[in-house]
Amino acid sequence: MTVSLLGAMCWGSALAQASVPSNKTRVIFFGMQNQADFELKVKPVFDSTANCKSCEILNYTPYTAEGTVDEQAMHERIETLPADTSFVFFDFNLKSNDQSKALLEALNKKADSGLMVVGSAGAPKANEASGPLTRTVLGQVHNAVIIGELGDRDRLMPSAFYGPEMLTALRPPKDKIGQGYSPLIFAANLAENWNKRSPQQWNDHFKTKKSKNRKIWMDLNDLF
Repeated sequence: MTVSLLGAMCWGSALAQASVPSNKTRVIFFGMQNQADFELKVKPVFDSTANCKSCEILNYTPYTAEGTVDEQAMHERIETLPADTSFVFFDFNLKSNDQSKALLEALNKKADSGLMVVGSAGAPKANEASGPLTRTVLGQVHNAVIIGELGDRDRLMPSAFYGPEMLTALRPPKDKIGQGYSPLIFAANLAENWNKRSPQQWNDHFKTKKSKNRKIWMDLNDLF
């Protein structure tokens, strides 16, 4: 009995949130914020945007013992996603290099098996220069749905990664401009509408919308 209890405790931190009903639309979140920021800044925006009682966003970001994001463990978390994951949402992007290679490979393995990857176009770290999405992790993930953010005058944020790999860029509410919320708002709208299509149908739907729409940037009404 003692061994069983210890085993359950070891698995608890990774799987404690995996007991929700299977009819949930479960969005698995990965971010660069600390755990407190997820509860204070991310989850409330998702919950208020997704008008859906069965929608849920769960923080699957790995953390070190000190409570900071453990980037080196990201790929391990991708490999152990809950079986009833609807789609994953990356609230950041990274430049593609030797350090991020394992993460890219893990994401493409999941994407090739049918998992939808939604993510932010993102921006480089403080000591890095911006560049095209083709040189980033999400820009190389198969069929990734990448969302950028618009600032004042509906222009892309100047420091952001850029390129046609983006599905669109969205302008957030005025009080959230410049804070990186547009991709999260998109993810919440997708969660609310998720059960209308299969993952492959959603991918086809977004590709068709992008090919037929003449706007520079589609808005949420164009997509949902």
